[in-house]
Parts: sequence; C-alpha cells; structure tokens
Amino acid sequence: MPVVVVTLITHTIYGLAEYMQVYIKHYIGDKMKHTKVTIMDNKGIFIFNLMIVLMTLQYYRFSAAQHGISLSTDQLALEAIKAQINVDPLGVLSKNWSAKTSICHWKGVTCGSQSRTQRITALDLSHMGLVGTISPHIGNLSFLSLLDLTNNSFYGPIPPEIAQLRHMEKVYMGGNDLTGRLPLWYFNNMPKLEILYLNENNLTGTLSPYFLNNMTSLKTLRLNDNSLQGNIPKEIGNGSCLHDFHVNGNQLTGVVPPTLFNLSCIRKIELSVNSLSGSLPDDMCNDQLGKLRLFFISRNEFTGPIPSSINKCQQLRYLSMSFNRFNGTIPRGIGNLTLLKELHLGDNDMQGMVYI
Repeated sequence: MPVVVVTLITHTIYGLAEYMQVYIKHYIGDKMKHTKVTIMDNKGIFIFNLMIVLMTLQYYRFSAAQHGISLSTDQLALEAIKAQINVDPLGVLSKNWSAKTSICHWKGVTCGSQSRTQRITALDLSHMGLVGTISPHIGNLSFLSLLDLTNNSFYGPIPPEIAQLRHMEKVYMGGNDLTGRLPLWYFNNMPKLEILYLNENNLTGTLSPYFLNNMTSLKTLRLNDNSLQGNIPKEIGNGSCLHDFHVNGNQLTGVVPPTLFNLSCIRKIELSVNSLSGSLPDDMCNDQLGKLRLFFISRNEFTGPIPSSINKCQQLRYLSMSFNRFNGTIPRGIGNLTLLKELHLGDNDMQGMVYI
C-alpha cells in the first residue's frame, strides 16, 4: 500500500481514536460504577474493531516506509557503483540504469520476491566490457547473494567493504585486472559462500592458513592465473565441502600437503604451471579421494615415482602429470582407469608402457 494513502487513512483513524478515548472514559467508566459485569454492546465492539484496524494500518505504514528506505539504500549503492565505471561500451548502464524506472527492472539487477522486504539479491554485470573500479558502496547491498563481474576490465583492489555481504553465496570476479594482495579474509565473513572465482586477475600474496576457517560451505575455489606465491597450506584439508580447487598458473612453491588428498568431496585439483616440488604420497588415492575426476599437476618440479595407488582413483577422467621430474616405472594400474579420457605423462624420466 502506498505510504501517502496509508498516512491519510491513519490520520482519519486517529480522529476516531480520540472519540474512543472519550467513550471509554465517560460511557464505559460510568457504567462500571453501577455494575460489576458489563457485556460489550455494539458501540464497544465497534471501538474494539477500530483498535485492530488502527494497529494493522500502522504496521503496514511502518513496513512500507522501511521498504522505501531499503530500496533507497540499494539504489544509492548502485548509483555509486555506476559512477566508478569509466567505460560502458554497450551502453547498458548509461541507458538502462535510469531513475525513471525501478531498480528492480535495471539490467543485471534481481530483487527478492517478498514484496514487503524486497531488496537486491543478485547483481550480474558479466561480459559487458566495463572498465572501472569496484565501489566500496557495494558493501551496502546487504541482501546480495550473487555477484558476477566476470570478463570485464575492473582494476584496482577489491574493496574491504565487500566483507559486509554476509548473505553472499556466489562471487564471480574472474577475467578482470584486479590488483593488490589476495584478500581471502574478506570472504571469511560469508558463512553461506559456496563459489568464489578470483581467477585471471593480477592478485598477489599467499594462501593464508586460515582462509577456510569460516567458509565452511565453500565448494569451488578458483584462484588460477594470478601472481600468488608461497606454499599451499596444510589447512586446505579443513575445506570439508570443497569440490573444485584451482590454483594453476601462479608462482606457488613447496610440497603439496597430504591433507589435500583427504578431501572426501574433491572432484577437481588443478595445480599446473607453478613451481611445486617434492613427491606425491604413495597412498594419495585413498578411500577419501574416491570422487576425484580431474588431476592436473603438469609443468611443476615434482620428483619420485607416480604413486602406485593411482589405480584406486577410479573416477578419474583427466590426468595430466607431464613436464615434471617423475622417475621410475609407470604404474600398470593406470590402465585400469576405465573412465579415463585424457592422459598426459610426457617429458618425465619414467619408463614403461600404459596397458589399456
């Protein structure tokens, strides 16, 4: 109900309410002096119903006002985001994001379905060729659950205000020019986060041992093709829901922690094109790793033999271990991987054949 209409009706009801107060004081009060029990007459019933109507209208008036304030907050945030975009080659924001229409009808904007608590729940600006920085006002879209900025040219750091988005479930920022240290701690405040794409940017820094502490719902993490350094922390094993782990195309060093192979839900591990070293644990394909479908570790500095337990990863479709320093004999069990579609073992120091 529009706020103006509710206000007019409410003011009319207030006049009737004043009459109610006089009635209670003089009419009901006088009758109570002469009788112990009084059954409510027609006038009393009217007054009672009037009170119910008044309280209901006040509730809707407050709800409508709050709805207006919330949408206004979201609109100001979107306008601030638009103001920091320098290039809009498709004219999407300049032509479509107009104050003449509701923000819920702006391209890329999705609002919640509940009419009285309607807020922006999704912002999809992907593949628009936008150039600019990410406004800190994005943190004011407090009901946002999906943010997609894929394949644009956003540059500069990710604003810390993004940590305010506690309802976030999916974040796609891949394929931009974002810089600065990898701010995984920003996303630790998002307990519902399932998907995080920060791939193909210019982010630096390391993988913090604590970055998965509060992201207990995280299923997909793509950090590939950045400039990350340091080790893969052993705490990666805390990601109990992790399905896809992509850190290929960085500058990571050190050994791969055995805890990575204890992730019971993991399906894809992509570590290619780094400087990782050491040997893989012989019991790598244990009972926990039964869902692994893709294992890419090519173009690193791994040594030692290929684990003999590789044949226990029966769900493997894609296996790439080329351009390393593996030695010894190729495990015969690789031929028992009946679902395998691609196998790359070249440019190592191994001997033997694969029997299929």
